[in-house]
Amino acid sequence: MKNLVEKHSRITNEVKKRIEPISIVFPIQYNEIYSEIAHSYEINLQSDQLLSHEMLDEKIVRHITTFSECTTVAIHAMKHGDVELLEQTVLKTERLQEELQELRKIIYEDSLTQSYNRKWFEDELLDLSRLRLRDSGTLVMIDLNKFKKINDTYGHVIGDQVLSSVAKKLRETGGRVVRYGGDEFIVIFDQSLPLLDVKEKMELILRYFQKIRFMIGEYSFNIDFAFGMASFSPNAEVLQVIELADKAMYRHKKGKT
Repeated sequence: MKNLVEKHSRITNEVKKRIEPISIVFPIQYNEIYSEIAHSYEINLQSDQLLSHEMLDEKIVRHITTFSECTTVAIHAMKHGDVELLEQTVLKTERLQEELQELRKIIYEDSLTQSYNRKWFEDELLDLSRLRLRDSGTLVMIDLNKFKKINDTYGHVIGDQVLSSVAKKLRETGGRVVRYGGDEFIVIFDQSLPLLDVKEKMELILRYFQKIRFMIGEYSFNIDFAFGMASFSPNAEVLQVIELADKAMYRHKKGKT
């Protein structure tokens, strides 16, 4: 078992190097790369051992089917005045709704920061067949400055607390916050919010973190981040929008250093 864990650790490191130059990595790409590298270590992975949500998706389909059945039963109960059957159906429907919310949370939430994850970004915002955005709005890329130093100096537990704090504060903007990877976040604002207002919201969050200090024993530090914005319209290519926001973010970062 120890040898297997070590192999997967090495595979993971190789995967990280392979995907580093790729601007956006979708789960199916990650699956293929991980499987390919694992094969070179003589580890043949089955489809259910790879990063996949098919089982959860199957549960959702079953729940939706059950909802449909409940609707049919409820209509029958109302037509025949069967109050007891109607009450049972309502209770069953409420439980199904709760379970669906939990399943949605498992699928779409980043467990560390309680932000949305990439799958949410893909499923909710993209036409994956063409990698194009469905709606209009503003995409903001955020990257924490010198976050590696925080991890190296104070440890990953403190680093995780920092990420959670940043994500929580970003959600106060009213945008939809996505943990893009590592210490990078994306915030999506809809078209009703002008670009200048988005910029003002982001600068307000930035000033907040520049003023407060994190206290770790006898040490204290503040955090800083750079951000870049890009407007998008329906059918815009997501890779181009992300690249525009990413370039703007690095101009912002460069202006600080």
